[in-house]
Amino acid sequence: MTSMGQGPVRMRNLSMHALLAIITSFVITGCASGYKEFYTPSSGATPEEISANRASTPPATPLVERSAFGDADQIVDRYAKRGYVIIGESHFNSGERVSEEDALEQGKAVGADLVLVYLPKYTGSITSSMPITTPTTSTSFTSGSANAYGPGGPVTAYGNATTTTYGSTTTYVPITVNRSDYGAIYFVKGRFRLGVFVRNLNDLEKQLLQTNQGVVVRTIVDDSPAYKADVLVGDMLVAIDGEKVSNEEGFTKMIAARRGQAVRLALIRNGTPLLKTVQVGK
Repeated sequence: MTSMGQGPVRMRNLSMHALLAIITSFVITGCASGYKEFYTPSSGATPEEISANRASTPPATPLVERSAFGDADQIVDRYAKRGYVIIGESHFNSGERVSEEDALEQGKAVGADLVLVYLPKYTGSITSSMPITTPTTSTSFTSGSANAYGPGGPVTAYGNATTTTYGSTTTYVPITVNRSDYGAIYFVKGRFRLGVFVRNLNDLEKQLLQTNQGVVVRTIVDDSPAYKADVLVGDMLVAIDGEKVSNEEGFTKMIAARRGQAVRLALIRNGTPLLKTVQVGK
Protein backbone atom coordinates (compact mmCIF):
# COMPACT_ATOMS: atom_id res chain seq x y z
CA MET A 1 0.00 0.00 0.00
CA THR A 2 1.22 3.48 -0.75
CA SER A 3 0.56 6.48 1.51
CA MET A 4 1.34 10.09 0.53
CA GLY A 5 1.41 13.45 2.40
CA GLN A 6 1.58 16.99 0.84
CA GLY A 7 2.32 20.34 2.57
CA PRO A 8 2.48 23.49 0.30
CA VAL A 9 4.71 26.34 1.54
CA ARG A 10 4.48 29.83 -0.08
CA MET A 11 7.22 32.38 0.57
CA ARG A 12 7.53 36.02 -0.50
CA ASN A 13 10.96 37.30 -1.24
CA LEU A 14 10.03 40.84 -0.17
CA SER A 15 8.22 41.73 3.04
CA MET A 16 5.61 44.50 3.30
CA HIS A 17 8.24 46.67 4.99
CA ALA A 18 10.39 46.34 1.91
CA LEU A 19 7.44 47.30 -0.29
CA LEU A 20 6.81 50.44 1.71
CA ALA A 21 10.49 51.34 1.48
CA ILE A 22 10.35 51.03 -2.30
CA ILE A 23 7.20 53.16 -2.52
CA THR A 24 8.72 55.82 -0.30
CA SER A 25 11.79 55.97 -2.49
CA PHE A 26 9.58 56.47 -5.57
CA VAL A 27 7.77 59.35 -3.91
CA ILE A 28 10.71 61.27 -2.49
CA THR A 29 13.36 60.64 -5.12
CA GLY A 30 13.49 63.49 -7.60
CA CYS A 31 15.31 63.90 -10.86
CA ALA A 32 16.49 67.36 -11.89
CA SER A 33 16.25 70.30 -9.52
CA GLY A 34 12.99 72.18 -9.94
CA TYR A 35 14.82 75.42 -9.14
CA LYS A 36 17.06 74.79 -12.15
CA GLU A 37 14.48 73.28 -14.50
CA PHE A 38 11.95 76.07 -13.98
CA TYR A 39 14.38 79.00 -13.78
CA THR A 40 13.38 82.05 -15.82
CA PRO A 41 15.86 84.93 -16.25
CA SER A 42 14.56 88.48 -16.01
CA SER A 43 14.21 90.49 -19.19
CA GLY A 44 17.63 91.75 -20.27
CA ALA A 45 19.44 89.87 -17.49
CA THR A 46 22.21 88.50 -19.70
CA PRO A 47 25.53 87.50 -18.09
CA GLU A 48 27.15 90.52 -19.75
CA GLU A 49 24.51 92.95 -18.49
CA ILE A 50 24.62 91.52 -14.98
CA SER A 51 28.42 91.78 -14.86
CA ALA A 52 28.37 95.39 -16.09
CA ASN A 53 25.86 96.60 -13.51
CA ARG A 54 26.62 94.65 -10.35
CA ALA A 55 28.34 96.30 -7.41
CA SER A 56 30.96 93.57 -6.95
CA THR A 57 31.98 90.11 -8.10
CA PRO A 58 29.63 87.26 -7.14
CA PRO A 59 30.29 85.60 -3.78
CA ALA A 60 31.30 81.96 -3.42
CA THR A 61 28.00 81.32 -1.64
CA PRO A 62 25.00 83.66 -1.97
CA LEU A 63 23.11 84.95 1.04
CA VAL A 64 19.87 83.08 1.67
CA GLU A 65 16.70 84.68 3.01
CA ARG A 66 13.21 83.25 3.32
CA SER A 67 9.72 84.61 2.79
CA ALA A 68 6.15 83.41 2.50
CA PHE A 69 4.57 83.70 -0.94
CA GLY A 70 3.07 87.13 -1.50
CA ASP A 71 2.75 90.02 -3.93
CA ALA A 72 5.81 89.64 -6.17
CA ASP A 73 6.06 93.35 -7.01
CA GLN A 74 6.04 94.33 -3.35
CA ILE A 75 8.70 91.75 -2.55
CA VAL A 76 10.94 92.91 -5.40
CA ASP A 77 10.46 96.57 -4.41
CA ARG A 78 11.42 95.76 -0.83
CA TYR A 79 14.73 94.32 -2.01
CA ALA A 80 15.24 97.11 -4.54
CA LYS A 81 15.14 99.56 -1.65
CA ARG A 82 18.12 97.68 -0.21
CA GLY A 83 19.93 97.92 -3.54
CA TYR A 84 19.17 94.45 -4.93
CA VAL A 85 18.11 93.87 -8.53
CA ILE A 86 16.24 90.75 -9.63
CA ILE A 87 18.03 88.65 -12.27
CA GLY A 88 15.69 85.64 -12.37
CA GLU A 89 13.22 83.46 -10.53
CA SER A 90 12.02 79.86 -10.19
CA HIS A 91 8.43 78.73 -9.60
CA PHE A 92 7.08 75.17 -9.66
CA ASN A 93 4.72 72.72 -7.95
CA SER A 94 5.93 69.36 -6.73
CA GLY A 95 4.88 66.33 -4.74
CA GLU A 96 8.49 65.44 -4.02
CA ARG A 97 10.73 66.46 -1.20
CA VAL A 98 12.57 69.60 -2.38
CA SER A 99 15.77 70.76 -0.74
CA GLU A 100 16.54 74.43 -0.14
CA GLU A 101 20.10 73.59 -1.16
CA ASP A 102 18.87 73.22 -4.75
CA ALA A 103 17.87 76.90 -4.77
CA LEU A 104 21.27 77.85 -3.38
CA GLU A 105 23.03 75.83 -6.09
CA GLN A 106 20.98 77.56 -8.78
CA GLY A 107 21.89 80.89 -7.19
CA LYS A 108 25.57 80.00 -7.50
CA ALA A 109 25.08 78.96 -11.12
CA VAL A 110 23.58 82.33 -12.13
CA GLY A 111 25.97 84.43 -10.00
CA ALA A 112 23.40 85.69 -7.49
CA ASP A 113 24.42 87.71 -4.43
CA LEU A 114 21.22 86.81 -2.59
CA VAL A 115 18.60 84.08 -2.97
CA LEU A 116 15.14 84.62 -1.54
CA VAL A 117 13.57 81.19 -0.99
CA TYR A 118 9.80 81.02 -0.66
CA LEU A 119 8.48 78.84 2.13
CA PRO A 120 6.68 75.82 0.60
CA LYS A 121 2.94 76.41 0.23
CA TYR A 122 0.73 73.31 0.48
CA THR A 123 -1.67 73.07 -2.47
CA GLY A 124 -3.41 69.72 -1.94
CA SER A 125 -3.05 65.95 -1.86
CA ILE A 126 -3.45 63.27 -4.50
CA THR A 127 -4.30 59.70 -3.45
CA SER A 128 -3.78 56.75 -5.77
CA SER A 129 -2.58 53.16 -5.67
CA MET A 130 0.73 51.82 -6.82
CA PRO A 131 1.03 48.24 -8.14
CA ILE A 132 4.02 46.39 -6.74
CA THR A 133 4.81 43.03 -8.35
CA THR A 134 7.07 40.69 -6.39
CA PRO A 135 8.38 37.19 -7.13
CA THR A 136 6.97 34.21 -5.20
CA THR A 137 7.95 30.57 -4.76
CA SER A 138 5.70 27.61 -3.93
CA THR A 139 7.42 24.46 -2.64
CA SER A 140 5.67 21.07 -2.28
CA PHE A 141 7.13 18.27 -0.18
CA THR A 142 6.02 14.69 -0.99
CA SER A 143 6.81 11.52 0.97
CA GLY A 144 5.58 7.94 0.49
CA SER A 145 6.17 4.25 1.05
CA ALA A 146 5.57 1.11 -0.98
CA ASN A 147 5.29 -2.56 0.01
CA ALA A 148 6.33 -5.45 -2.22
CA TYR A 149 6.18 -9.22 -1.73
CA GLY A 150 8.65 -11.71 -3.19
CA PRO A 151 10.30 -15.05 -2.61
CA GLY A 152 12.42 -13.56 0.07
CA GLY A 153 9.52 -12.07 1.94
CA PRO A 154 7.92 -8.61 2.16
CA VAL A 155 9.96 -5.47 1.27
CA THR A 156 9.08 -1.88 2.16
CA ALA A 157 10.57 1.16 0.30
CA TYR A 158 10.44 4.82 1.41
CA GLY A 159 10.94 8.01 -0.67
CA ASN A 160 10.76 11.86 -0.54
CA ALA A 161 10.38 14.45 -3.32
CA THR A 162 10.43 18.27 -3.47
CA THR A 163 8.78 20.41 -6.20
CA THR A 164 9.34 24.20 -6.45
CA THR A 165 7.10 26.44 -8.55
CA TYR A 166 8.04 30.06 -9.34
CA GLY A 167 5.55 32.86 -9.96
CA SER A 168 4.67 36.43 -8.98
CA THR A 169 2.04 38.38 -7.10
CA THR A 170 0.86 41.98 -7.48
CA THR A 171 -0.03 44.07 -4.46
CA TYR A 172 -1.84 47.43 -4.81
CA VAL A 173 -0.66 49.78 -2.11
CA PRO A 174 -2.50 53.10 -1.55
CA ILE A 175 -0.27 56.18 -1.49
CA THR A 176 -0.97 59.84 -0.79
CA VAL A 177 1.22 62.54 -2.31
CA ASN A 178 1.17 66.00 -0.72
CA ARG A 179 1.90 68.73 -3.28
CA SER A 180 3.29 72.20 -2.60
CA ASP A 181 4.32 75.33 -4.47
CA TYR A 182 8.03 76.15 -4.36
CA GLY A 183 9.87 79.23 -5.56
CA ALA A 184 12.92 81.45 -5.30
CA ILE A 185 14.02 84.88 -6.50
CA TYR A 186 17.66 85.57 -7.39
CA PHE A 187 19.20 89.01 -6.82
CA VAL A 188 22.47 90.82 -7.37
CA LYS A 189 23.60 93.93 -5.55
CA GLY A 190 23.37 96.67 -8.14
CA ARG A 191 25.55 99.66 -8.92
CA PHE A 192 23.13 102.58 -9.22
CA ARG A 193 23.76 105.82 -11.06
CA LEU A 194 20.62 107.48 -9.70
CA GLY A 195 18.95 104.91 -7.43
CA VAL A 196 15.40 105.29 -8.72
CA PHE A 197 13.00 102.60 -9.89
CA VAL A 198 10.11 104.00 -11.89
CA ARG A 199 6.94 102.87 -13.64
CA ASN A 200 4.84 104.30 -16.44
CA LEU A 201 1.90 106.59 -15.72
CA ASN A 202 -1.51 105.00 -15.25
CA ASP A 203 -4.63 106.49 -16.83
CA LEU A 204 -5.58 108.57 -13.78
CA GLU A 205 -2.09 110.08 -13.53
CA LYS A 206 -2.15 110.94 -17.22
CA GLN A 207 -5.41 112.80 -16.63
CA LEU A 208 -3.95 114.68 -13.67
CA LEU A 209 -0.85 115.72 -15.66
CA GLN A 210 -2.77 116.23 -18.90
CA THR A 211 -0.06 114.32 -20.75
CA ASN A 212 0.86 110.77 -21.69
CA GLN A 213 4.52 111.40 -20.90
CA GLY A 214 6.28 110.96 -17.59
CA VAL A 215 7.05 108.30 -14.99
CA VAL A 216 6.28 107.70 -11.33
CA VAL A 217 8.90 106.88 -8.71
CA ARG A 218 8.19 103.37 -7.41
CA THR A 219 11.22 102.77 -5.19
CA ILE A 220 14.23 104.72 -3.95
CA VAL A 221 17.45 102.85 -3.16
CA ASP A 222 18.76 103.65 0.30
CA ASP A 223 21.80 106.01 0.33
CA SER A 224 21.67 106.49 -3.46
CA PRO A 225 22.03 109.92 -5.17
CA ALA A 226 18.22 110.19 -5.46
CA TYR A 227 17.80 109.24 -1.80
CA LYS A 228 20.24 111.96 -0.71
CA ALA A 229 18.50 114.51 -2.94
CA ASP A 230 15.16 113.75 -1.22
CA VAL A 231 13.41 112.36 -4.26
CA LEU A 232 10.42 110.48 -2.82
CA VAL A 233 8.30 107.48 -3.74
CA GLY A 234 5.23 108.70 -5.63
CA ASP A 235 6.96 111.71 -7.22
CA MET A 236 6.06 112.13 -10.91
CA LEU A 237 9.17 112.80 -13.01
CA VAL A 238 8.30 114.79 -16.12
CA ALA A 239 11.63 116.14 -17.41
CA ILE A 240 15.42 115.86 -17.08
CA ASP A 241 17.47 118.96 -17.89
CA GLY A 242 14.41 120.42 -19.61
CA GLU A 243 13.90 117.36 -21.83
CA LYS A 244 10.59 115.55 -21.42
CA VAL A 245 10.63 112.02 -20.00
CA SER A 246 8.52 109.86 -22.32
CA ASN A 247 8.23 106.61 -20.36
CA GLU A 248 10.16 104.11 -18.24
CA GLU A 249 12.45 103.04 -21.08
CA GLY A 250 13.12 106.62 -22.09
CA PHE A 251 13.96 107.58 -18.50
CA THR A 252 16.52 104.76 -18.26
CA LYS A 253 18.22 105.85 -21.48
CA MET A 254 18.32 109.50 -20.41
CA ILE A 255 20.03 108.68 -17.11
CA ALA A 256 22.51 106.33 -18.81
CA ALA A 257 23.48 109.15 -21.19
CA ARG A 258 24.27 111.46 -18.25
CA ARG A 259 26.74 109.34 -16.30
CA GLY A 260 28.84 111.39 -13.91
CA GLN A 261 26.84 114.57 -14.54
CA ALA A 262 24.70 116.76 -12.31
CA VAL A 263 21.15 116.73 -13.66
CA ARG A 264 18.00 118.73 -12.95
CA LEU A 265 14.94 116.60 -12.31
CA ALA A 266 11.58 118.28 -12.88
CA LEU A 267 8.98 116.50 -10.79
CA ILE A 268 5.48 116.97 -9.42
CA ARG A 269 4.74 116.07 -5.80
CA ASN A 270 1.15 116.21 -4.61
CA GLY A 271 0.32 118.62 -7.43
CA THR A 272 3.28 120.94 -6.71
CA PRO A 273 6.08 121.31 -9.30
CA LEU A 274 9.60 120.86 -7.86
CA LEU A 275 13.12 120.94 -9.26
CA LYS A 276 15.85 118.69 -7.84
CA THR A 277 19.54 118.69 -8.72
CA VAL A 278 21.10 115.23 -8.49
CA GLN A 279 24.63 114.00 -9.16
CA VAL A 280 24.42 110.92 -11.38
CA GLY A 281 26.97 108.24 -10.62
CA LYS A 282 29.38 106.80 -13.16
